[in-house]
Amino acid sequence: MDLRRRTFLLGTVGLAAAGCARGEASPPPPAAAPTPAPAAAPRVPPRIDTAAPTAEVLARVTDVPVLCWHQLRDWRPDDSANSRSVLICPPAAFRAQLDALQGGGYTPISPDEHLAHLTTGAPLPAKPVLLTFDDSQGSQITVAAPELARRSMHAAFFVMTVPLDKAGWMSRDDVRRLHDAGHTIAAHTYDHQRADRYTDANVETQLVRPRAELEALVGAPVRHFAYPFGAWAPVDLGMLDRAGYVSGYQLADEAVDPTRPLLTLRRSLVGSTWDGPRLLTALARP
Repeated sequence: MDLRRRTFLLGTVGLAAAGCARGEASPPPPAAAPTPAPAAAPRVPPRIDTAAPTAEVLARVTDVPVLCWHQLRDWRPDDSANSRSVLICPPAAFRAQLDALQGGGYTPISPDEHLAHLTTGAPLPAKPVLLTFDDSQGSQITVAAPELARRSMHAAFFVMTVPLDKAGWMSRDDVRRLHDAGHTIAAHTYDHQRADRYTDANVETQLVRPRAELEALVGAPVRHFAYPFGAWAPVDLGMLDRAGYVSGYQLADEAVDPTRPLLTLRRSLVGSTWDGPRLLTALARP
């Protein structure tokens, strides 16, 4: 089946630099005291075979829906229609979406588990889903982390390193606490520059150093990457190889590269106005 048809698109895809997509900017959430997630037992990384035949990976590439959120706060009068659509999800809507996933029998998996399934055919739960968050937004600590903990869910946080420890954004301690609570820490560049415009001069700043900093913070490998704006170019794939990443996530409006599917995996933006039933309808779409 055509990859575009089998991968659903949640909401519009014209997004902001602060929100990982094409379009207008969205303001950061207000500063707030972070709420750490409770500690969880370490997850044992599954076996991954990055040399798996491409045909096998492509055959499994639509098996897991990958969902993406950004800011989690109530709307303000100056928020644009685009931001209200896919970038800024009110906490009440976010809670309803998580409740629907849990009530619908969906089981969150990690990027490592996703990669293990893609490359080795490792088994998955009956209704797997990968939950992801972008941009180091502070509301992911004050809203997402405790709501995930209440439901015993884990997620992947794609961290941009330049705003760490700034008001309204994650702190470095927050990143450590997320990892200690069983979430996956992944990379999202230094300062959200579009990867489809990179040259070799960008590799160290945008790819190598952020990965090294995050690995030093959490004491574990960081090998998953999300493209700012979901934008990538073929030249980026070799850059990700050199920087040590084994997976790369774009957005669902672009096709998976048939020669390098692991570095062009697709994610769908969750509509900020969606209630639980609307999300489940989208997940059930063929």
